[in-house]
Amino acid sequence: MYPNNSMLNQQMAQLDQEYAQRKANIMQSFYDQQQGGNWGRQNAQGTQQSQTPSQNVNWIYVSGVDGAKNQIVQPGQTVWMMDNNEPYFYVKSVDKIGSPEFHAFFFQEVSESEINQRTMPTEQPQIDLSQYVQRSEFDALKAQLEQLTNTQKKQPQKANKGVEENG
Repeated sequence: MYPNNSMLNQQMAQLDQEYAQRKANIMQSFYDQQQGGNWGRQNAQGTQQSQTPSQNVNWIYVSGVDGAKNQIVQPGQTVWMMDNNEPYFYVKSVDKIGSPEFHAFFFQEVSESEINQRTMPTEQPQIDLSQYVQRSEFDALKAQLEQLTNTQKKQPQKANKGVEENG
């Protein structure tokens, strides 16, 4: 017997929420690495400060890139936005003096084998050497060609005897 639609919808919603949270955590850590974050910065006394990463990102759902660009962000804040219709998400931040910075990202699922393939060194393509002439064969052909050329140069050329016009 098949589960009823409400149970299936509830399970799908839960999976969607878990998936969105995992994406958010991954992208937050990626963004922190790209921005340099505050990791390992020193304060005025010269001691090292560390920042505890945020585990939760509150996603704002927007309609397209225009909706994301028009999202209001307070100075010193960063907002993560998920596109409702397309596989994109956006990060908009505003520094403390009010200058905005906007980034768009594309979601694409990859398999584990694709991940491993990208990290493994690629092999050089094999070249079929049977289609190439060996150096010794080339040198022999070159010598024959030079010999024929030299022989033709040494042969006396027949003079063309033309009829002279008397004017």
